Amino acid sequence: MARQQPGDTVVRFYQLQQGPMEKPLVGLLGRIYGKDLKVCLVAASPQHAAHLDEFLWIHSVDSFLPHGPCTGPNASMHPIIICTEPKDINGASILVLAHGLFVETFADYDMILDFVSDQTPEGMQMTRERYRRYREAGCRMEYWVQTRESGWQLKSKEPKEQTIQAPST
Repeated sequence: MARQQPGDTVVRFYQLQQGPMEKPLVGLLGRIYGKDLKVCLVAASPQHAAHLDEFLWIHSVDSFLPHGPCTGPNASMHPIIICTEPKDINGASILVLAHGLFVETFADYDMILDFVSDQTPEGMQMTRERYRRYREAGCRMEYWVQTRESGWQLKSKEPKEQTIQAPST
């Protein structure tokens, strides 16, 4: 992992309101890639990783996002790698979690993006638990909600004095 900025890890929770995470994921990955930053995208399973890989290939002809599986022959050269656990392969400074689980290795990254898609009581409880664990570990926390009008709206930020611009879709 290649931290690029000093200080605490920023953890951004993105609460989905409209459909599955793939479309907003592509928008966020596009913004990150546009800033020449590298990503480790963590999927829930090998099948989920294959699904995300396929989706990134076919999502749009005019906005290709160079990516590949972390087990591929040139994984270290891909700006976006897809894994089933965080891996230090391409020097990623951003960890994108598409599996809804807490990761212990967050300090190696400048930023973590965590998608909140399961809005059942159990799913929201798991989200609150992840949020609490990152906050207690000293991370700078942000909670964004998907909107139809502007893409994302910041709902909360801890500590309050921090000003960080979110990529929008």
